[in-house]
Amino acid sequence: MLVEQVLELSDLGVAPMWAPRRALRRTVTGVTTVDVGNPASYLSPGEIVLTGLAWWQPQHAESVGGFVAAARAAGTVALIAGEGVHGRIPEELVEACRRHGLPLFSVPCGTTFRAIVDRIYLRLWSDMRASDSPALPSTVMDELWEAITSAAPLDELLATAVERLGLPPLELASASGRVIAASGPGAADATHPTRLGVGPAPRSPFDGWFLRTGRVVSRAQQPVLDELATLLSRAFTTHRALLDEQATATAELLAALEAEDAQTISATMHELDLGADDKLTPLVVRIPGAPDTWAVDAVHELLAGTPGRFVVCANRSGEAIGLTTAPTHRLTDTVTQRLATIRTLLAEDPALAVGIGPSADTSTLTTALARAQYAADAAEQRPPTSTRVCTASEMTNLSALLEGLPTAVSQAFQTAVIGPIVDYDAEKGAQLLETLQSFLNNDGSWTRTSAAMHLHVNTIHYRIERIEALTGRRVLDPQGRLDLYAALTLHQRGAA
Repeated sequence: MLVEQVLELSDLGVAPMWAPRRALRRTVTGVTTVDVGNPASYLSPGEIVLTGLAWWQPQHAESVGGFVAAARAAGTVALIAGEGVHGRIPEELVEACRRHGLPLFSVPCGTTFRAIVDRIYLRLWSDMRASDSPALPSTVMDELWEAITSAAPLDELLATAVERLGLPPLELASASGRVIAASGPGAADATHPTRLGVGPAPRSPFDGWFLRTGRVVSRAQQPVLDELATLLSRAFTTHRALLDEQATATAELLAALEAEDAQTISATMHELDLGADDKLTPLVVRIPGAPDTWAVDAVHELLAGTPGRFVVCANRSGEAIGLTTAPTHRLTDTVTQRLATIRTLLAEDPALAVGIGPSADTSTLTTALARAQYAADAAEQRPPTSTRVCTASEMTNLSALLEGLPTAVSQAFQTAVIGPIVDYDAEKGAQLLETLQSFLNNDGSWTRTSAAMHLHVNTIHYRIERIEALTGRRVLDPQGRLDLYAALTLHQRGAA
């Protein structure tokens, strides 16, 4: 069930007071009624909260801010407020819900909360019991369902399933094999792995949860395992909805950073549970020609093993951006280790490139992100068989800086600077390019170049003069030599 389906309760008089479209896509896992000023200890993630506002008094109007903040922090997905006590929904409550991104609905005094609760639970249970003959005993189903709706740790849920259903040890793993949760040690150690998809079909090679065991699954256990995977799909759907919501907020944060909108920056940082003083490290992943979701899911898999909090969003075609509180050196180590596994999921075309920028606060994060994107440009130019991770800290010399040039720009520069030499060598076999390279490698020394090429020094002089005539650049002029060196570096990289 999604929050937007609360709109179907209009026959009970339920009406939206503030309901932005993206917040209506949140997944509902339960419903509860609370009428205390501080509801934090009574709530579980994913719930719709009903309140009669008995705790609110007009002379203490500001108290709604604390109530809404506590509800949102506990994972509440929507608030339904009754008009029975005060006759109307206070404007202060509407504003607080808007500030904290919590959808708000009103219900007239003629509608009982019991009617609303029954309708919501009817919808939740109809979603759960879609199969005609459940393989799980109803008592176990109820126990596991309660664990999911209360956001119990998935390790505990799997352990309960194994114990109560007599299943072999289980793991919940990502597409790359990263263990998300396990019923206990040794869940996938044996040589007969069984793997079941959890939730909707994966939207990319990096997406999805998989329920797996290393033991042989009997015919009697298979339908039980299938239904357990279906049950876990509720947790996966909630997880994906949360990631999509975070992605929207992350995109808003990046836009606010670009616009230097301090108010929106502060609000979105708070919404993303990032501290105002947190330093964030930007990471850019590119998978050319792939749907945007591929890069987004790849970033999630790369960052899942890093310390600290992270958020991700799509940026442009085939590119995704991650922001993490992990420091650059820790991030680089983890990403480099994980990339080998991630790339195996792109068997046909492993052209995945990663750029990592420096850690920065919000005042300099836009610059740090630009550096991460240029590092990704450089990583894209590296051979597909190499580890295509580049950090902004590597950009400390001309050779590294040139690595990030787009192919078309690189080729145009080479053609303009040393194209005449390449053409002359192709026609005459004069080895001018080789001579120029040796001359630059030997710091412009005529005698060392002569010795290195086993040629008379006069021959070296003649060839260099010919190079200068063809290129219009003097090799002893610093600017001319720099142009020639840059063009040669790009030429050699393209030939590698």
